[in-house]
Amino acid sequence: MITIDPRPECFKNWLHEASIVFLIMLAQLLNQAGTCQTLPMMNILEHSFNNVTANDKVWFMAACPLTAGAFILISGKFGDLYGLKKTLLVGISWGCIWTLLVGISSYSHSVIFFCICRAMQGIGLALILPNAIGIAGNLYPNGQRKAIVFSLIAAAAPTGATLGSVFGALTSQFGQWEWNFYSNAIVLFLMGIATYFVIPHIEPHHTSSKMDWWGAITGVSGLIMFNFAWNQAPAAGWDSPYIIVLLIAGLISLGAFFYVENSVAESPILPTEVMNSHLLLILLVIAFGWSSFSIWTFYYWAFLMNLNHYTPLLACATYGNFLFWGITACVVVSLLIRKVNPSYLLLAAMGAFFVGIAMLATTPVHQTYFNMLFAQMIVLSFGMDMSFPAASLVLSDTLPKKHQGMASSLVSTMINYSMSVGLGIAGTAEAKIKERTGDLLQSYRAAMYVGIGLASVAILLGIVLVISSHLWPHHIPEDKEYENSYNSELNTGKDTNEKQLSDNAV
Repeated sequence: MITIDPRPECFKNWLHEASIVFLIMLAQLLNQAGTCQTLPMMNILEHSFNNVTANDKVWFMAACPLTAGAFILISGKFGDLYGLKKTLLVGISWGCIWTLLVGISSYSHSVIFFCICRAMQGIGLALILPNAIGIAGNLYPNGQRKAIVFSLIAAAAPTGATLGSVFGALTSQFGQWEWNFYSNAIVLFLMGIATYFVIPHIEPHHTSSKMDWWGAITGVSGLIMFNFAWNQAPAAGWDSPYIIVLLIAGLISLGAFFYVENSVAESPILPTEVMNSHLLLILLVIAFGWSSFSIWTFYYWAFLMNLNHYTPLLACATYGNFLFWGITACVVVSLLIRKVNPSYLLLAAMGAFFVGIAMLATTPVHQTYFNMLFAQMIVLSFGMDMSFPAASLVLSDTLPKKHQGMASSLVSTMINYSMSVGLGIAGTAEAKIKERTGDLLQSYRAAMYVGIGLASVAILLGIVLVISSHLWPHHIPEDKEYENSYNSELNTGKDTNEKQLSDNAV
C-alpha cells in the first residue's frame, strides 16, 4: 500500500493545490505543444511563404526548441535570483506576445520572419517551464506526493504534443493555420492571470547573489551558434564558410562558458552541486535519448504526410494515441518512481526510445497503421513519461531548495536543446542520401538510422549509470538529509508536532 504525504501547509485546500498543479502541468503542455504544433502544417506552411526550401521545414519545428534549450540554461537562474513566480510571469507575457506574432507573420509571406518569431516564442517557453517546475520543487518536500506531482507533469508532455498536433491539423487543413497560434496566445494570457492570483509568492533564495552575466552570454550564444550551424548545414553545406565559422565560434564560446563557471564567476549559473559525474551522466542520457525522440517525431509526420499522403487530420488521428497511453504511463510511473531506482527507469526509457525509432525506420510504406505505427505510440509514451520525471526527481531531490529552478532548467535544457540538435544531425544525413539517390524514402530512413545510433548511445550511457549508481551511491547534501528524515517521520506516523518541528528545521 502506498502512503501519500499530508498536503503541505502552503496550500489552502485541495482546490488550491489542484489549481497550482494544473498550472504547472499547463507549462509542460504548452512547451510540448509549441514544439509539435507546426508538424501537421509543414506542407501547408510551405505554400504560405515565398521560396521555402526542404530545410526550412526542419526549421518550422527546430526554431522553437533551439532558443528554448539555449535560454532554459539561464532561466532557472533568473528564477532562483529574482523569484520563480515573477520570472514565470515574465515568460508567459513574452511567450504570449511572440506566439501572437507567429500567427501575424502569415501576412508577411516571409519564412524567415516566421522562423524568427518561432525562435522568440521558444524564449518565452524557456522562461515558463523550468520556473513552473521549480515552484513544484519548492512547494513539495521529498516524498510520494511530490513523485506523483512530477509524474503528472510528465504526463502533460504527450498530452501537449497531442493537443498541439490536433489544433495544428484542424487549423491548417481548413486554411486558417494562424489560429493555431492565436489560440495558443489566448491560453497563455489566461494562464498569466491565473498564475498571478493562484500561485503563492516564493522568496528568492539567492538574495545576496548576483547574476553571472558573462556565463549567461557565453553559454547562450555558444549554444545558439552551435545549434544553428548543425541545423543550417544540410541546406548550406558543411563546406560553407559561415557554417564552419559559426560551429568553431560556438565551441569556443562554450569553452569560455565552462572556464567562467569554474574559475571566474562568484555565483555561477551551474551550481557546484551539479558539477559531478553522476548528475552529468544523467543529463547526457537524457540528451541522447530525447534527440532520438525528436528525430522520430519529425520523420513520423514526414513519413505519413509525404510518403503515405495522409491529410493533416488523418495523421493527427494516429498521433492521438499519445494522449491515452501517456496518461496510462503516468499512472504506472507514479506508482513505481519511489520504489524503483531512477537509473533503472532512465535505462528503460532509453530502450523505449530505441525501439520506437527502430520500428519507424523499418516500417514499410503504406502498411496498415496497426501493424507497426500503433505499437510505437505505446512504447514511446512510456519512454517520455519515465525519462522526464526520473531525471527531474533525481536533480530536485539532490539539489538544495535554493537551486530548484536550476534543477528543472538542466533537465529541460537537455530535452529541448537535444531535440533541436538531433534534427540537425538527422537532416544532414537526409540531405546527403537524397542528393546521392534522389529517393525520398531512403533519405528519410538514413535520418532515422541516425536516431537509432543516438538511442544506442543513450542505452550504453544508461547502463553505465546503473552500474555507477550501485558502485558509487550519490551523496545527498546535508539539508536534503533533514528533509528525507522528515519524510521518514511522516511515513511512520510520528507525532504531528515533531513533524512540524522537523519541517521548520529544514
